[in-house]
Amino acid sequence: EVVEGIRLLARTEGVFAETAGGVTVATAKKLIESGQLDPEAETVLLITGDGLKTLDAVSGRIGPTATVPSTSKAVREALEAREL
Repeated sequence: EVVEGIRLLARTEGVFAETAGGVTVATAKKLIESGQLDPEAETVLLITGDGLKTLDAVSGRIGPTATVPSTSKAVREALEAREL
C-alpha cells in the first residue's frame, strides 16, 4: 500500500515522495474509499520527504524511465522525445 501511495502521488502530481508520503497518500485513499473523508472537500496532504531518501522501498518496482544529463538542453530534449 505504501509503494502504491508513492506511485499514485508520482503519477498524478509528479511528486516522488519517501515512504512517509506513501503512507499519507495511502491513508487518505482509504479514508475516501471508506467514506470518512469527503472526496469533494478540499484536502491538503503535506508531503515533505523526497523519495531519493528511501529508494530501497521502491527498488525493483519503480525504475528510472530516462537518464538525462544535468543540463537544461538535455532535459528539454528528453521531454520533447517523450512528447511532454
